[in-house]
Amino acid sequence: MNNLTYLWYLLWLLPLYLLGMAIHMGAIHHGLGKTYEQGESYLADVVHFEIKQIAAQTNGSITVRFTKSDGSQITRKLSQPIQNAAQLQASEIMPVRYLENSYQPIVLVPIYEFHRKMVLVNLAVLLVSLLITFFIALTAHRFASRKLAGKGEPEHQIVIVDS
Repeated sequence: MNNLTYLWYLLWLLPLYLLGMAIHMGAIHHGLGKTYEQGESYLADVVHFEIKQIAAQTNGSITVRFTKSDGSQITRKLSQPIQNAAQLQASEIMPVRYLENSYQPIVLVPIYEFHRKMVLVNLAVLLVSLLITFFIALTAHRFASRKLAGKGEPEHQIVIVDS
């Protein structure tokens, strides 16, 4: 197979990946809102709080535990960006909203608005990136199709003229 044939198929991987990430961010945004609006309120104990720095990226995790109204205990470790983790660091007890069948089943009430806005910004960046890479992929797809079909360059003919 020609290298352009591989390009013809592979150039759509990045837009497909960005589309998948945008769908994922949309589901997170929807799950956050659904859990916040329809979920049950609980007071959760902060079991463990940790801030990690890996290379140039700093993030944190918080482990919360609460008892549901039916008596079952829920313990979850939630990863948080450093902006959220700093707001949660001093808390020992935290209000949470819980909805079992949601895409985002636990919402930490103190950072709900910030988390929702952060997801919206991420979604906007993903959609702009998707639009840009879609047009780049479309242009490259047309280029590869023309090259594969042999229509890219006009044929050069050598004409010998006898004088």
